[in-house]
Amino acid sequence: MKTGRKIKSIICLMLLIVMVLPMTGCTTFDSFRHAFLEESSEDAMPVITIGVFEPQTGSNAVRGKEEIKGIELANSIYSNVDGYKIVLSKVDTQSKVSAATTAIQGLIEMKPVAIIGSAGESTSLAAADYIQEAKMPTITPSATNPLITQSSSYYFRACITESQMGEGLAEYAYKELASRNIGIISLKNDSSTASLIDGFGDKIKAMAKKKSKAIKYSTEININEDEMKEALKAVRKANCNVCFVSLGTEAMDTFFTLAEEADMTGITYLGTRSWGSSDFVTMMKKHENIKVVFPYASVITDTSGNEDNLTEEAQRFQIEYQNRYGSEDLPTEYAALGYDSYLLIINAIHNAKSLEGKDIREAMLALKDLKGVTGVFSFDDRGNVVRTVNLSTIRDNTVVSEYVTKSEAEAKELEEIETIQNAEGN
Repeated sequence: MKTGRKIKSIICLMLLIVMVLPMTGCTTFDSFRHAFLEESSEDAMPVITIGVFEPQTGSNAVRGKEEIKGIELANSIYSNVDGYKIVLSKVDTQSKVSAATTAIQGLIEMKPVAIIGSAGESTSLAAADYIQEAKMPTITPSATNPLITQSSSYYFRACITESQMGEGLAEYAYKELASRNIGIISLKNDSSTASLIDGFGDKIKAMAKKKSKAIKYSTEININEDEMKEALKAVRKANCNVCFVSLGTEAMDTFFTLAEEADMTGITYLGTRSWGSSDFVTMMKKHENIKVVFPYASVITDTSGNEDNLTEEAQRFQIEYQNRYGSEDLPTEYAALGYDSYLLIINAIHNAKSLEGKDIREAMLALKDLKGVTGVFSFDDRGNVVRTVNLSTIRDNTVVSEYVTKSEAEAKELEEIETIQNAEGN
């Protein structure tokens, strides 16, 4: 009997080896899935820790929990790397700077090989000095404040900045829609969208050569119906067919009602990433004849459209997310960014062939054109992601992809073509 069991064990081991061997030629993302299994049993592997520094309570808890869902999903799929089993160690920032300071110090003491977080801007900033001192590679999935990566050479960012989002919206308006009559309506004294608006305006100016050639109207308003009406009248007078409006859900509900009353539904309205929230999508059920476009790391696709832009990893994410969380739980951009952050770290660990912080940091900086769920990833020398901008719209009460900005190479090629065409026209 013992001999029979031994033979059976040997056969099972050989079958496992045969199953694993084809994986060794594959890579994570579209072209980078490694052979994670180097031992016959995961339990026998040495363990490494990736820290998760996210708000699980407080004002940023919803966003933090979404990112954790993406991180945990990625960990369930890619649970080991180069012979090491990966475990997650989570701490709660409580959405407060004081608690985040204590949390990051405690997490660093656990000696993780890298950290993912945080969803909060201020909590990420509070952690930057400790991360720098510990030389601990860290990536924030969604915090856009540029000071985060400026404060620490070990801090990376998976999301694009507000300025990059503005530039993406400008490309869509000027290049894709070919608009030369653009309006801008922003909230008075709103510093939260300043970088977005600056990025939008500067990019339009750069493409149009002179700002006045394309931006026909720009104003700041308070949230009241009278000022909204006046702004809409000015947009109509300027013959704008595209209008950037940086207001929140409740204000936009009123604004769109006034636009409908003024028969101004033929305009494409551009907005902020907050327009991808469930509250905004629900509100837009009342304004289905108005088209909105906004920056959003959308992972929900329009099934009637062309899915060629979907990466293999994005498709895998959607399938595995549904299997884990159920078909009624639609994935958010924060979950997708958490997922991508985890994959970026394990790719860097694999490439570094080291668990030293400085080596993983260098490997992160060296990552080029990796296709994730939310885009194609490379980093500049400050740890900011350099990638295309995903813009979405709302169709059938669902956030769907509308436009992906051109890569630097594509943009340069288009500019050269336009230059030639303009020269021939003259």
